[in-house]
Amino acid sequence: MYFPIHIKTEYSLLDSMIRIPELISYATKRNFKALAICDNNMFGVMEFVLACQKNSIKPIVGLEFKIENHSFQVYAKGKVGYHHLMKLATILSKTELRMEDIQKYASDLVLIIPFESKDYYEMMTSLFETVFEGYQTKEEKEKWGRNHLIYNPTIRCLKKEDEMYLPYLQAIQEGKELNQNFKTNPSFIPEIEESKNYEEFYHLCQFEYEKEKDLLPVYQCPNNMEPLSFLKEICKEGLRKQFKERVPKVYVDRLKYEIDVIQKMGYVNYFLIVWDYVHYAKTNGILVGPGRGSAAGSLVSYLMGITNVDPIRYNLLFERFLNPERISMPDIDMDFEFNRREEVITYCVQKYGVKNVAGIITFGTMASKQVIRDVGKCLGIDLKTIDVLTKMISSTLSLEENYRTNEKLRTHLKRNTELEKLYQIGMKLEGLKRHTSIHAAGIVMSKKDLSDVIPLNYNHENFYTTAYSMEYLEDLGLLKMDFLAIRNLTIVSNVLEELKKIGIHLGFEEIPLSDEKTFELFKTANTVGIFQFESQGMMNFLRKFKPNNFDEITAAIALFRPGPMNNIDHFIKRKRGQEEIDYIHPNLKSVLEPTYGIMIYQEQIMQVVHIMAGYSLGEADILRKAISKKKEQVLKEEEGKFIERSIQNGYTKDISKKVYDLILKFASYGFNKAHSVSYAMFAYRMAYLKAHYPEIFLKSLLSMVIGSEVKTKEYIYECKYNHISLLPPDINQSGLDYKLENHSIRFPLTGIKNVGGVSVKVILEEREKGMFSDIFDFIRRCYGKNVNKKILESLIDAGVFQTFGYNIHTLHHNLDNLLNYGDLVQGLQETLFEKPDIERVEEYSKKELMQKEKEAFGFYLSNHPVTELRGKYQTIELSSLSNYFDRIVDVLIYVDSKKEIMTKKNEKMAFLKGSDEVTSVDVVLFPNLYKENQTIEVGDLLLITAHVEKRFDKLQLVVNKVLKIEDLD
Repeated sequence: MYFPIHIKTEYSLLDSMIRIPELISYATKRNFKALAICDNNMFGVMEFVLACQKNSIKPIVGLEFKIENHSFQVYAKGKVGYHHLMKLATILSKTELRMEDIQKYASDLVLIIPFESKDYYEMMTSLFETVFEGYQTKEEKEKWGRNHLIYNPTIRCLKKEDEMYLPYLQAIQEGKELNQNFKTNPSFIPEIEESKNYEEFYHLCQFEYEKEKDLLPVYQCPNNMEPLSFLKEICKEGLRKQFKERVPKVYVDRLKYEIDVIQKMGYVNYFLIVWDYVHYAKTNGILVGPGRGSAAGSLVSYLMGITNVDPIRYNLLFERFLNPERISMPDIDMDFEFNRREEVITYCVQKYGVKNVAGIITFGTMASKQVIRDVGKCLGIDLKTIDVLTKMISSTLSLEENYRTNEKLRTHLKRNTELEKLYQIGMKLEGLKRHTSIHAAGIVMSKKDLSDVIPLNYNHENFYTTAYSMEYLEDLGLLKMDFLAIRNLTIVSNVLEELKKIGIHLGFEEIPLSDEKTFELFKTANTVGIFQFESQGMMNFLRKFKPNNFDEITAAIALFRPGPMNNIDHFIKRKRGQEEIDYIHPNLKSVLEPTYGIMIYQEQIMQVVHIMAGYSLGEADILRKAISKKKEQVLKEEEGKFIERSIQNGYTKDISKKVYDLILKFASYGFNKAHSVSYAMFAYRMAYLKAHYPEIFLKSLLSMVIGSEVKTKEYIYECKYNHISLLPPDINQSGLDYKLENHSIRFPLTGIKNVGGVSVKVILEEREKGMFSDIFDFIRRCYGKNVNKKILESLIDAGVFQTFGYNIHTLHHNLDNLLNYGDLVQGLQETLFEKPDIERVEEYSKKELMQKEKEAFGFYLSNHPVTELRGKYQTIELSSLSNYFDRIVDVLIYVDSKKEIMTKKNEKMAFLKGSDEVTSVDVVLFPNLYKENQTIEVGDLLLITAHVEKRFDKLQLVVNKVLKIEDLD
């Protein structure tokens, strides 16, 4: 018997070419009875074990570790051995193993001592009960001089021809150019070698794991209260807060029902844990979202303050969240402020234990462009050459697909043998795992030390991640909780803090949901910056839809998705009385009336089958899930059941069949209403802040996107659209963030290109000592302290020194003299040196100033070239294009970007992104027109006559005539 026992997979990051699916395929073709992986971690264990079991191969799990740079391999004999491997792997992720660690976890493990580590033979055999002597060559076998030998070459690739790529992996790992003298030992699976000890090894190693039960942490209730009693107390307090002494019976009944289900399903502690960290966040001034997903359908969640959505008021169903007839893990995902999420996680770690709370590991791969950059660095190819190549590659396609479909790329590679070699290596390495990362939201919590359940991977500052990725955790008995970091919550928090400064104390949850000014904002689609409502397509929808109330804003979120979009026109016509509303049967009117007879929510489907066929809401949820998963056999069985039970309840067969067909039609894309209400509430309250405090709102919006040229430009347009002045940066007024000045917004120093955070920090620290009195004072105090000539040029172009009375051209003209002065006075008193004379010169032309402004910010901040010309050419503003749909218009645009493509007929055409002072638009030039206008470039001003069309619900201009405006002055 033979099977490879020291296989390193791609999970030994950048040290192996072996992907597990390919390994299993290789082993199956060669009829291997078993496989043993032995990485320096346990990242790939679950993928490996499940793949082996699926293909009737015995999985053997090992771990490689080093003592004083000498390698050893250990393998699990059984359940205890697997547990010990997890412990060792967890320690190994943080530090090197010590002998006491090995001694503690040596039982139930098989040790292989490679020949190169034979000096440790006596020490290691004293710790392990079962030891094999590993060898890779006949010479090593003979030199061992022992009987318990096993052939143990390190396997890093499946084929001999793949060995040539291993040096590139090592070079990428080390971040170095490839060492041409790099030598590697044979690393592929060799020809089968018989060995009597393989049989023994095979029978010794039995991989076993089992799903753990009851892993949820136990919440320690005050005064030793029982968890259930404490949960009830919190809910009762929630009722008193909501209704004082008169609680409607529907709330009492619903609460009793939900608590009974929660108790029977064993999730009392789960709710208390979520309540605990949400309560911590709220009492520490961390803004928490109103809810997300199906959890908003729970009255318990609402009364505990976990969500802010009253499920009875919005007709939401608890069974959509927790179904007593379909046991599954609960799923309460929470939104926290973007920059304060870590505080909540830290609280949980401190409360429940460092190894009881962990993030979830993810793996970054060498994707198409990344692998080209990595291999290019190995080969020493300059960055500019690599950049040219990567720009030809689509990141949505593999390198092979790019090569096959992109003639321009093929031609480019054929011209350069070095690039051709790079690309060929890249294709081979593409997709291999490159590094570990942390799941953006997922957190796992357990009452047991997690390293008793799964291996952990140390990350930083006493924080671990799971060593298994997300898809394996639930099957091992672990519950994932999502702690999401939401930028929009940070924006809202900043607005509320700004309001406090002017004496307005407004709680986010206190914002009313019936404000006319806010509805007007939605009707006019003034929703840039509003969560879920700022896409161009959504804004076009809002202009047609014109929502009048909160329920319609909720419906808008559910409708504006692929699938439901098909019903948008019907929905709007029915709302306006232009199309008859059909409830199919009078008994369904109460369910379908809020959405004009159209099923758009999953909860409506559940209610319809409950009303007509007497399904319990739990049964209805099972049907909903079957429809969403497209389980055809279940759906056929359910159809007969639904029709039969509906007929028994007095409905005709025709009506029953019609309703079931409609359910099938709508349920496949029906939206979770609980989620829609939660997001609508969040969006509405953001919109309220924008409607009532636009300057503060937009200031916070801009501060959140510092560093993003595209979003900054978009939000600056939004300021202009809302008639809010944007003040240029000023050396004595601007700071790290945007700031309010008399209903205007001051641009920050951090928004200027080439001026980094370190330089701004120096400037602000100096300014704390006193305002800069003139340009010489600034030079004396800041020049040379992370403020160099290039940074000074950017500051001048941005106009920050206008406050000193010099124009931009004058400061550039005198810059060398100013820098000489700065060199002389560094660290000395200003009075020791005479200030140089400033020779004043005439300011740059408008065109030159606008160009410098564009270079300083990446966009036009104060003046836009289109503004100068609109009066002359009598064109419309881009912001009004929606009023001219399907008509011919004349517009002026500045060309922000240009993309040239080849049509199927091998003709060139172009897509432009054009803008004016407030808005941007997509512009299309078809081949017949583009043929005469191929000289159009980014930065050109164009006067165009175009047809206003729609593409994917977004307006675009198809050009009929174009004129390039050469002279701006």
